[in-house]
Amino acid sequence: MPKLWSDTIADHRSAVLDAILDATAEVVHRNGVTGLTMTALAEKSGVGRATLYRYVPDVAAALVAWQQREISRHLQRLHAISSQSSDEVRLENVLVAYARIRSHRHGDDGSLHGTGQLAMAENEVRELLRDIIADDVRDGRARADLSPEELAAYAVGSVSAAGSISTPSAAPRLAALVLESIRSGSDAEDV
Repeated sequence: MPKLWSDTIADHRSAVLDAILDATAEVVHRNGVTGLTMTALAEKSGVGRATLYRYVPDVAAALVAWQQREISRHLQRLHAISSQSSDEVRLENVLVAYARIRSHRHGDDGSLHGTGQLAMAENEVRELLRDIIADDVRDGRARADLSPEELAAYAVGSVSAAGSISTPSAAPRLAALVLESIRSGSDAEDV
């Protein structure tokens, strides 16, 4: 098969899957997880039921695929923010973005966020923060009395609290508090 056809088919398949996952998000946000049915997905996405079943065999698979896509997008966003920020504000920018991501989860019933997928994502965020903090320690912008691994674990745990706070402005304030904790004592000697 010519390469052009493969790309076109792949693009089509990607567009159909995106439509299904977008429909999953919309139905869940509008009707909750219990309102998600294969019939509702087929109607909202505009694909036939037979096509729908080729992409997602059931509602649970649609939820998992949607979650994986959203987690991947969030991680890509955090990495992009990190790479596009100057060294002086990189930690702050990533912490604020992560707090906003976590705060958007407020009100979820938990079934949308499997612990295994979240644990892998949090590990990736922790590694990203560890690397940023290590650079900040080296440059004197972060405390050196705790290891970058410990500070990154503290940051992820603390910022994750944004998921339980309903006030939209709380996310950046919480990120600022975590940043202040990591930056405090940056002139201190190692203990």
